[in-house]
Amino acid sequence: MVTPYDRQAPQAGYTLKPSKPLVFGKPCKLVTFVASRKNQVSIGCETLLEADFCIHLEYQPAIASYQSQPFTICFSESKTRYTPDFLATLVDGDQIVYEVKSCAGARNRRWQTRRAVLEQLFSRNGLRFECVEERQFRQPVQIHNLRTLYQLGYNGNLANVPSMLRLLNAQPQRSASISFLMKQGISQADITCALFHQRLHCNLQRPLNLLSRVW
Repeated sequence: MVTPYDRQAPQAGYTLKPSKPLVFGKPCKLVTFVASRKNQVSIGCETLLEADFCIHLEYQPAIASYQSQPFTICFSESKTRYTPDFLATLVDGDQIVYEVKSCAGARNRRWQTRRAVLEQLFSRNGLRFECVEERQFRQPVQIHNLRTLYQLGYNGNLANVPSMLRLLNAQPQRSASISFLMKQGISQADITCALFHQRLHCNLQRPLNLLSRVW
């Protein structure tokens, strides 16, 4: 775990402890594992909402790597604990602590009070803290498309991107369908990998199929 925190800082009113890896779910909850290309390990998530946020983090080019439940903050006075959902490291080396909430959960008054305390705490320690609501990254059609692209393109190869771009640029509108590229010998895995990693582009606001145009 890489953070600016001092694990033994009782004078600050809290101590920092490593959290236990997510292996088993809580009662009535299952752990969902996401195979992460950026981390080269499986990331454990307590909810499907968090699993979709992993896909969102994989999709963002500014994110270099991330951890789920990276540490636990133990507050001395209130005897309470807080474990962030994710700690992400950006390509420029900065770090962001993420809390992922449903839209209703983000409006909870108790959470809003706690959020204000956490924002001050992380700010004093040089970390950005962001509470991300479901509506910010989980639009139904787009997240379904991203899940599909990530799964189908997981073992794809970005080395074929120049070949795909040459084929597309040779077309009258500099675009073509996924089916067209496949007929030219480009594998579905390579096409979907290029789309997910934004080397090729498509309209993610509409359901994807073999006739969807890419450019």
